[in-house]
Amino acid sequence: MLRIHFLRQLVLLSTLIVVLGSLASPPSARLLAQATELTPIYVIQGNGVVSPKAKMWVDSQGIVTGVTETGFYLQDPIGDGDPATSDGIFVYTRTRPALQPGQCLRVENGYVDEFYEKTELSRAKALIPVNDCATIQIEPVVIPSARLGSIPAELFERYEGMLVQVENLVGSVQGPTKRFDGGDMEIVIVAPEVLPYLAGGRVFQTSADNMAALTYLSGALGANLPDVAWGDQVLVGVQSGEVRQAVAILDYNFGKYQLILRPDQSVTVEPQGIAPERGLTSTANDFTICTFNLLGLGRGSAQFPEQHDYQAQVRKRALAISESLQGCTIIALQETGQPEDAQNLAVELRDVFGLDYTATSLVGPQSSNLEFPLTNSLLTRNDRVQVVASKVSQICSPQDYAVEDPENACPVGEFALFDRLPLVVDLMVRGDWGEPYKLRIVNNHLKSKGGDELVNVVRREQQTRFVATLVQEQLTTDPAAHVVVLGDLNDYYVSGPIDALRTSTQPALLHAYDLLPPLERFTYIFNGASQVLDHILVTPAMAPTLAEVDIVHIDAHFPALATVNTTNVNHASDHDPVQIRIRPAGAGTVGGNLRFAGFQVQILDAQQQPVAVAQTDDLGDFRIWNLPPGEYLLRIKGPVYLLAETTASPELELPITVAAGYNPLHDLLAYHRTVDIAAAAALLSVDLISADLTATQAR
Repeated sequence: MLRIHFLRQLVLLSTLIVVLGSLASPPSARLLAQATELTPIYVIQGNGVVSPKAKMWVDSQGIVTGVTETGFYLQDPIGDGDPATSDGIFVYTRTRPALQPGQCLRVENGYVDEFYEKTELSRAKALIPVNDCATIQIEPVVIPSARLGSIPAELFERYEGMLVQVENLVGSVQGPTKRFDGGDMEIVIVAPEVLPYLAGGRVFQTSADNMAALTYLSGALGANLPDVAWGDQVLVGVQSGEVRQAVAILDYNFGKYQLILRPDQSVTVEPQGIAPERGLTSTANDFTICTFNLLGLGRGSAQFPEQHDYQAQVRKRALAISESLQGCTIIALQETGQPEDAQNLAVELRDVFGLDYTATSLVGPQSSNLEFPLTNSLLTRNDRVQVVASKVSQICSPQDYAVEDPENACPVGEFALFDRLPLVVDLMVRGDWGEPYKLRIVNNHLKSKGGDELVNVVRREQQTRFVATLVQEQLTTDPAAHVVVLGDLNDYYVSGPIDALRTSTQPALLHAYDLLPPLERFTYIFNGASQVLDHILVTPAMAPTLAEVDIVHIDAHFPALATVNTTNVNHASDHDPVQIRIRPAGAGTVGGNLRFAGFQVQILDAQQQPVAVAQTDDLGDFRIWNLPPGEYLLRIKGPVYLLAETTASPELELPITVAAGYNPLHDLLAYHRTVDIAAAAALLSVDLISADLTATQAR
């Protein structure tokens, strides 16, 4: 989801001429420019999101306020005094121009473009230094901070492209340090005063109101941004007396307003020490299934073509599998470059970490891509798993998605749908439960969200419906079949494609996240918003054996470093891996919601010995996993200011029967003491008013 510079090149004229230089430009060029009527920047910007001069050619003039690798920012030296119109604009030049902030510059014959809704000038015939505004210094304008529930365009569009100042800019990191092509970096923060309104202290993609409070910091002008993890605290700008002032250019890029900090601005960090998580271990009575996007682990020209770099990346992924995934029994891999990359990973796991895996990987259309090959693969533990059969499947579509797949030729008028083919593998898993567990894995990497999402979502839904037919083939033969559909599905937990995948089989599939509390449902952080892109679904026959679900947060929380660190698992990918535990003999999960954080929930056996314990999260949810079916005692302990509904004590006990599968506790409620007091006071007030009215009427 990085900025793809070749999109710019498609719209550049092949005759683009950028004339740069000092005030010694040829007199004829200067006279020509001066004779041309100028369109002020604020007229180009207008008072709306779209320029009134869009798709027109104009001449304009202003002062350079910042220079990037692909252009520069130009601001009118005086402005029109109208707070609804911006006085600044970005001028796209494709490569870094030889300009300096403070230069007075005329843009001759520039095209007014709306590049992904960002007003800018491009394809300029000439850039000519002039004297008209050389002595004027642009002063930053103070702008408001991002706010909960606001409409960002209403707050910030009027400042697009301008030099701005934000006072006392501090925040908690929501989007860890991200690195883009060309060297730019980005950090996303939210103000400390917003955190109490965010459950779990986290901004989720599902809440537009919360996303509106995010502030995006960019280093495109040369500011040195630090490597920060989720939850770290940052202070931005330069201290001036009692006020810290952050000076930047406010720009709009790919759906968000960014503060592009000036090079002299500092960003200091107070690390919070968030640690990578460890996943589930397996025993002789169960096994684990994982899905893990490997972030382009291949030798393509845009991946890791150098041997030493490639080997370090293989080691990093192997470390994550060994240490964080605890040697997961079955691992569905997305973004192995070619089948040999999955094999190289298996060799690394065997030789360095003592984990004996078999790699199963079959070529698809994108396996041969020279720049960014991608192939779906599977790793299986040889001590537990036998691979019975494997295949890849393609389907044809009336829509041409530019997929070249000579191995699966489509009839005339139809075109291949998948560039990363679903990998279907039949397995037998051994354990102490008795007969080997027959299992089918369908590993997927669906169309990404990059590009036109209106087109992408239609394609993803076509893909998920086809994947559902692969599952239905098995269910038609055996309604009790064990089938797991998993992978990087590139869509949200609540979305059309995922819903189509769930419901297009008979019976419908069970999504593993149905068992997870909402605050745990994220595998990826994009633009500072936590979201789900990676999924695991199972056929209904597996529900009684689904003993545990875990998203192992080792990647999304951590910064993308400039160089790979093979001694820790942090950011081995940009996606968090997902695990489930399967217990063929059956296992129970107990879950519920007590409405408040701070409750301790215990499960005790017949001798009243603790078997498991959980804590309610910020939304009041709790889960207790992997319980053998049977009779238990449930004990709930709360803080002194919380009361159980049926008792005056903050402790409650009740017997429960745990069956195999998910056991929801719907009727457990807790009440905040102050809420009860306030409610009682309100009722008392009503009674007093009623009594007073009765007495008045009697008189």
